[in-house]
Amino acid sequence: MLKTAIDAAKEGAKIASTYFNNPLDVKRKENESPVTIADIETEKIIRQIISKKFPDHGFIGEELGSINPKAKYQWAIDPIDGTRAYIRGIPQWCVLVAVLENNKPIVGVCYYPEQSDLFTAQKGEGAFLNGKKTKVSSVKNLNEAYISYYNLKHFARLGKINNLVDLIQKTNTSMNYASFCMNYFLKGKVDAYVCGHGLLWDFAALAILTEEAGGIYSDFSGEKSFISESMIFANKHLHNQVLNILNNE
Repeated sequence: MLKTAIDAAKEGAKIASTYFNNPLDVKRKENESPVTIADIETEKIIRQIISKKFPDHGFIGEELGSINPKAKYQWAIDPIDGTRAYIRGIPQWCVLVAVLENNKPIVGVCYYPEQSDLFTAQKGEGAFLNGKKTKVSSVKNLNEAYISYYNLKHFARLGKINNLVDLIQKTNTSMNYASFCMNYFLKGKVDAYVCGHGLLWDFAALAILTEEAGGIYSDFSGEKSFISESMIFANKHLHNQVLNILNNE
């Protein structure tokens, strides 16, 4: 399944790249997030490639909905993670493909075509960047840590702006790279990434990549859940420190 996930992500990226930096008609979904023909056509080709290999598997996609939701294996697809950056011509977007077995991720692919960075993981096999093993950082102290976050309005919605500010004040530095946060995190250049909003297709591939790269993921309650729409990705030394600060009253 990993090979199919890689092939699908790469073919999807080819479609997305043909539209990138060209004028696009941007529509708004019910939740006001943007969508373009590039998102839809990219997801279509990804599904086609997977369906040919695994016709009995299910799909959970950002743009085209769910198919066969009772299947043991579900493919979670975010065809263009970072659409807002994409439509502005900012090269900080990626293609996400994951396989879930009984609702737990077992395969993850995160492909940044503009940088030619292909992150892959399969449960128990480690995480790889362009075929070479990659690991999250080993920074132990928050005052030495680089933290990334997304984004202020979502932390405000959750009532956690003060918690985020407290976290930032305790770290070496902070930055908001949106969809590019995980690129730096999986390379060990950023030590933790806190995300105030996302859905299963945003998180599934990144979750298995994080674990296989030696990190820890959880929602803001400390649960390995994709339902709450929040997520912490951190190395094993910093995860609980970050979690505790985000939950301080």
